[in-house]
Amino acid sequence: MDQKPSPTRGRPKLLDREQVLQTALIEYWAKGPTNVSIGEICKQTGASKPGVYREFGSDDGLKSNVLEAYRSFVIQPLIDIIVKDQPAAETIDAIIGFMTQDRTALGIPDGCLFVMMRAQSEHLGPSTCDKLNKVRHDLLAAYSAWIERAKLHGEFIDIPTDIAALLLDMQHGGAMRMQREGVPRETIESVLRFALGALMFRDNAIRP
Repeated sequence: MDQKPSPTRGRPKLLDREQVLQTALIEYWAKGPTNVSIGEICKQTGASKPGVYREFGSDDGLKSNVLEAYRSFVIQPLIDIIVKDQPAAETIDAIIGFMTQDRTALGIPDGCLFVMMRAQSEHLGPSTCDKLNKVRHDLLAAYSAWIERAKLHGEFIDIPTDIAALLLDMQHGGAMRMQREGVPRETIESVLRFALGALMFRDNAIRP
């Protein structure tokens, strides 16, 4: 009679992938992506270093996966606001509201992990940098599509679309840096209203 194969030996997979990703996301966001080691993530989650490396391949692999999770959590909702078919003034109001949310009430860190990763990209691995470039491309594409639509409706000043998209991107980065520096939310909102309002025709301009 044929013998049944013996059960596969080896350690069971104990690593909770989602817990590691969420812990790393918040730690990178709160402390900076280059200031948190895999050892610290392991200490907080109970995962082992070999387990994390088996799951993500490397520190670069972990950061790349964290950025993908952050994209879904933060960047995609911003893109959804930008591409919504509504008057340009309402879109700008929604963008400003999104960027100046009360982080304490939401239980999330100040600033933007995407912006921080871009600022420290020379210290990040190739997979993370590739994902950074893709996220930035998608965000600029959303800005550009919205600007073109606003121009068709006579709501946006006549400057090159790619320049305007970069101006919006720059305001986002500046607002997130001010937030990390502890600038009051009301001040950041006022800066954004003046900066973004200047891109619209006077008759459609948002009020500071």
